[in-house]
Amino acid sequence: MIQSTNNVHWIQHTDTVYPTLEGTDDYDVVVVGAGLCGVSTAWHLSQSDLKVALIDARGIGHGATGRNAGFILQGTAERYNRAIEQMGHSKARVVHAFSIENHRRMRTLIEEHNIDCEYAQHGSLQLASTPEEETELIESADLLLADGFEAELLYGAELGEPYLSAGFSTGIVLPEDGEIHPVQFVRAIAKMCHQNGVDIYTNSAIQALNTDNGVTLSTANGTLRSEMAILCTNAYLPLLLPEYSNVVHPVRGQMLCTTPQPKIFERPIYADHGFDYWRQRPDGRIVLGGWRNLDPESEVGYDETLHPEIQANMLRFLRRFKGLEQVDIQTQWSGIMGFSSDGLPLIGEVPGQQNLLLGAGFTGHGFGFAWLAGHSLSHMILESTNEFADLCAPKRFL
Repeated sequence: MIQSTNNVHWIQHTDTVYPTLEGTDDYDVVVVGAGLCGVSTAWHLSQSDLKVALIDARGIGHGATGRNAGFILQGTAERYNRAIEQMGHSKARVVHAFSIENHRRMRTLIEEHNIDCEYAQHGSLQLASTPEEETELIESADLLLADGFEAELLYGAELGEPYLSAGFSTGIVLPEDGEIHPVQFVRAIAKMCHQNGVDIYTNSAIQALNTDNGVTLSTANGTLRSEMAILCTNAYLPLLLPEYSNVVHPVRGQMLCTTPQPKIFERPIYADHGFDYWRQRPDGRIVLGGWRNLDPESEVGYDETLHPEIQANMLRFLRRFKGLEQVDIQTQWSGIMGFSSDGLPLIGEVPGQQNLLLGAGFTGHGFGFAWLAGHSLSHMILESTNEFADLCAPKRFL
C-alpha cells in the first residue's frame, strides 16, 4: 500500500483539476504517469495527429518529480570518474552529453513558452566531504575538461564562505547545470498538453494491464484501450510489470524546507558523493534532501514516510553553516525514487511487447534525463528509432 506525506513543499498550491477516469474510451497512445517523463512524452506526442491520454494515480507531479530539490544536473548519479569506471569512457561521455542535451531542450522550451517555473542556470557546486572525495573531484574535473565539458575547481579562499566555516575546502562548479520549481514546470507542460488535445485523468490508479489485443488499462471506475501504452512510472514500474522487480528498485529520499533565510547559497549544491544536496530558492527558503546512506536498509519501499533520525541529522547539518545556526524547518516530506540496477534509465520497448514502452529507473537524476526520455519515447512511436532510447533499451536486463 502506498502511503503519503502531505506536506510536500512544491505541491501545496492548488492545481488545475483534471477528471478521474470513468467509463471506457479508446486512444492511439496512453501515457501512464504524469511526472516529468510522462508529461514530456505526452507533450511531444501532442505535436502529432495521434489521440493521446495521460493518466496518473494521483495528481500532476505528485510522485518523485514533485518531491525532489529541483536540480537539473548533468551526468548520472555517479561522478564522472566513477561513471567512466562503471560503463567505459566512450559510453560515459555519450551519456553525459545526452544529459546536457536534456537541459538544453528544457531551457529552450521554457524560454519559447515563457514558462513561469523559477528556472535559473547558475551552475551547480560539488563539495568534497573527505580527502578521498577531494581526489575524486579533481579527477572528475580533469576528465570532464578533457572530454570537452565545462568544470571549474575551487580551493580554499576560492571556495569561500559559507562553505569554509562548515568544514569544506574543495569544490567543483559545473556551470551548465540549473534549477527549477519542478511542479510549476510539469503543471505548465500538462496544461499545454491539454490545450493540444491530450485528455488528462488524475486520481486514477491503474489496477490491471492487459496486452493481449492492443493495450487495455483498467482503473477502479474506467478502462482505457489503446494501440500503444507508455509506462512512465519510474519506481512504480514493478507494480504494473512484476518482471522488473529486480531491475527497478523503490528508494526513499528525505526532504525538508526551511523558513526564508538571508541569501547564502547561490547555486544547487551536493556533497558526500551526492547523498547530501540542497539549494536556496529565490524567496530565501532552503530545500535540502538526502542522507539516505545513514540508513540505506530502511530507506526503501513505497511508503512516503519520514525518517526522524535522518531528518534530525539534516537539520544539524544546515546549522553548521554560518548564519543558519538557528534555522527553522517549515515543511518535511519524503519521495520514492526508482533506481535501476546499472544507474541508467530504462527507455524503450518492453522485450516481446511491441505495443508497450517504458520510461523508468531514473536513479535520482530524473531532471537530468527524463525530459529527453519523453522526447525519445515519442520519437520511437512516430519515427521508430532513437539513439538515446537505444542506449537505454530495457532489453539489456531481460
